[in-house]
Amino acid sequence: MGMEKYHCHNNEILYISPHTVHQAVSNTPDASLCGFVFHPSLIKSYLSEDDRAILFACENSMIFSKKNPFHEELSNILKNVISIFNKKPRAYKLDITAHILLLLSLLIRSGTVFNFEKNDRFCRIRPAIEYIEENYSQQISISDLSKLINVCDDYFIRIFKAATSRTPTAYITDVRLHQALRLLSLHQYSISEISDQTGFSSIQYFSRIFKERMGLSPSEYAKISDTKT
Repeated sequence: MGMEKYHCHNNEILYISPHTVHQAVSNTPDASLCGFVFHPSLIKSYLSEDDRAILFACENSMIFSKKNPFHEELSNILKNVISIFNKKPRAYKLDITAHILLLLSLLIRSGTVFNFEKNDRFCRIRPAIEYIEENYSQQISISDLSKLINVCDDYFIRIFKAATSRTPTAYITDVRLHQALRLLSLHQYSISEISDQTGFSSIQYFSRIFKERMGLSPSEYAKISDTKT
């Protein structure tokens, strides 16, 4: 997850923070991983703008082992979501949304994922975070972002890193790679099209950064993803 490697065991639950580039590699042939992804718009009306900024700019990824006091409750919520999605009863989307809110409530109560002590920092850079989220496909400069909160470039870099533990450039790259992974999994676009749609300056740069982070090229990743679908 990101630049860190973790060893996971059976029935462990992983929370991966938004836009963190990640990859799962198994050393056994029968291992499986169930991913659960949702769009922030699902919970937009239930959280204040400041709280949303904290939740979706959070840099903390975490593994919940069986020994964690919140593991059983988290596991039950996720199992219920999977069951609801597979059966698709009437109003199943509403049921899933309700479970997402329960999931976030539990993660917040655990006090291990979201650091609300950074609230002031997140509030300060929230316009920049939102700008990146909406304009990652375009060229984005540090000056563009610093002007949004009326500070100089050097100071902006410092407060951004203090709030997210990443530089603005690294955060932008993570957002773009996250979107590139999503598009690659769809198998609807060429590597060149994905590079353009996600804001990379060239297909060569996109391929180099992708391979540095993921350990394989975009085309290799697409082939592996295709065999799993």
